[in-house]
Amino acid sequence: MPIHYTVLQLLNAAHGSLAEIELAHPDLSEGSGTRWLWIESATVMSLQIVGGGGNPSKRIFDHAVLTLDGHHGELAWPSGRREALSVDHGRALRPEFQRLVHQHLN
Repeated sequence: MPIHYTVLQLLNAAHGSLAEIELAHPDLSEGSGTRWLWIESATVMSLQIVGGGGNPSKRIFDHAVLTLDGHHGELAWPSGRREALSVDHGRALRPEFQRLVHQHLN
């Protein structure tokens, strides 16, 4: 049975998107279906939250750090790469990213 999802938050960058999604699958217990995904070109990377330091505008993931400031944010990678992000209130993934997420989840 395919896994369906709802985009809860979407932040777009020039080369990718950071999406917080909620999975809708009967085998998942309630509350366990939220995931963060970094999507770019031909890849999808799951990001696990490991902390926030008590700061609601900062999320520390296993592979990156997200800092939010209103409608803008930044995703910083350990390599030094930084992605400038903007909030997409419509929460609509680009069609090519929809396909990648579907493949990643199923």
